[in-house]
Amino acid sequence: MQQRYDYILAGGGAAARSLAYQMISSPLSGRRILIIDPDPKLNNDRTWCFWSADPTPFDPIVHRRWSVLDFVAEDFVLQLDLAPYDYRVIRGIDFYNHTTRTLKAAGVHFLQRRVDTIEQHTDHTVVTADGEAYAGDWVFDSRWDAVPYRRDNPRYHYLQQHFLGWVIRADEAPFDTTRATLFDLRTPQDGMFRFVYTLPFSASEAMVEYTVFSANLLPPQEYRQALSTYIESHLGLNDYRILEEESCVIPMTDEPFPRAAGERVMCIGTRGGRVKASSGYAFLRIQHDSAAIVRSLIESGSPFHGRRPAPRYHTFDSLLLQILYRHGDLGARVFSNLFRRNPVQRIFRLLDEDGSLGDNIALMSTVQWWPFVKAWLKLRLTHRV
Repeated sequence: MQQRYDYILAGGGAAARSLAYQMISSPLSGRRILIIDPDPKLNNDRTWCFWSADPTPFDPIVHRRWSVLDFVAEDFVLQLDLAPYDYRVIRGIDFYNHTTRTLKAAGVHFLQRRVDTIEQHTDHTVVTADGEAYAGDWVFDSRWDAVPYRRDNPRYHYLQQHFLGWVIRADEAPFDTTRATLFDLRTPQDGMFRFVYTLPFSASEAMVEYTVFSANLLPPQEYRQALSTYIESHLGLNDYRILEEESCVIPMTDEPFPRAAGERVMCIGTRGGRVKASSGYAFLRIQHDSAAIVRSLIESGSPFHGRRPAPRYHTFDSLLLQILYRHGDLGARVFSNLFRRNPVQRIFRLLDEDGSLGDNIALMSTVQWWPFVKAWLKLRLTHRV
């Protein structure tokens, strides 16, 4: 006989754990919840960064936070006072340990298996994992494979944010822990938008990450060489140790990701389109989506909420993706203009998709207009959406 659950989460990363965490903190607490993932999540495999002016469910495990960020270009440096926001970082291992402990204490079941199939029935869904079947009233699918997502639909753009990061420790104390570097553009662009950011965890320890926005990945050694060169040339360090390494590929596409994979199957996380197309940020968007799903389940019995951003934000994403796809070398100029000519709070509101129309127009008026006009014309002529 199949084991029956109220909610089955296929995949056990940030989206699934965040949703389950908010479920047990709501009137849904006590429902039967199963998380299926082949990975036990015992390694510090990633770091999530985000800005916020409000508390989040995971503030107790924030590793570091900063109220000041630096933006560094070839010919100027900006010190950005973020108030009322701050910039926060959560380490993967802290998130996994905290959610595993809290969810298990609340009765959530974990199954270390790989999902084979998800089969829709009239009033429930059956998930098969390594040959065993589990029935659920609702299934939330967050499984994601970065390799096969790339498609060739000419209506959409398909870029990737790809990076290599090192947590390094220096014998001296070169890092200012009161501020982090969000963008440092002093790295050769070579036709792609490239930058480095630095998050100081202590006076002698920091995460330094080399990031590229482009359609194609780089040879592995190129990331390592770029990081080494930056650390030596701009941080002035020749003697340091690499404590940890992380790498990732994040989709940056304006192709819609369907939320429904069946009447009782909802896609969440990256699979559900929660990655911001023009920036790659996802963690806080996942928290907002999880809260909306929980509210919808409580109020209507269905997870499919109607929370949608204004359509203009999709257009903004497509315009920037078009520029970065055709002329990646313009990325440094676009972002320099944005940060040099706008309060950082206005930029955050645009990226959070909650600024007013007037606020958005004021921001867009500060960028070099011709690349955006050409991008808009290209979108119209090619019928991209």
